[in-house]
Amino acid sequence: MWSSKDIAYVVLFSVLSVVNLATVIQFFAVFLPLPGVAYFVDIVGAILGGINFLLFEGRRWRIFAKGILIALLTLPFYFGPGAPPFNIITRIPIIIKMLLVDVIFNSLYGTFKKRNKLHWLSILPVTFFFTVGPFIDMFFFSLFVPFELLWLTYSFVAMMLPLIVGLSIAGGYIGYGIYKRVEKIT
Repeated sequence: MWSSKDIAYVVLFSVLSVVNLATVIQFFAVFLPLPGVAYFVDIVGAILGGINFLLFEGRRWRIFAKGILIALLTLPFYFGPGAPPFNIITRIPIIIKMLLVDVIFNSLYGTFKKRNKLHWLSILPVTFFFTVGPFIDMFFFSLFVPFELLWLTYSFVAMMLPLIVGLSIAGGYIGYGIYKRVEKIT
């Protein structure tokens, strides 16, 4: 059952994610229109992901609900070629990625908590999201964008993958540190 705290977390982290998307990704989509460039500068998104995944404590469908809310709230934004504003079809990869993260890593929450390894549960979903996410996007957008743009995205993301992984791990670990501080307060 959903508590009011869960709903507040879903809304809060959705809005914070949209603000992050509206500033970071919008900036790079408009001023540096290389496909996939926002994946390696989005450490704030990694920190938010690390925190909110631990705050949901393994309860299902919270991350998925967050993905649906983010997809709806980002409708007016431009995310580069192939993702024009007010096109719900181009927001489906966000929902798919959040569903995968929700199902896979919420299933593992009890195991990580029992072994007292929650820092890994903060790092792994974020790293999974930021490393597998571009490839889900490319697979989905292969239906809508020219092959040349898809190849450019793949080349750029493949070249920047070590940096993406490093920033994801750092963001997840910083998120875990913030979670521990919040946990001490409450």
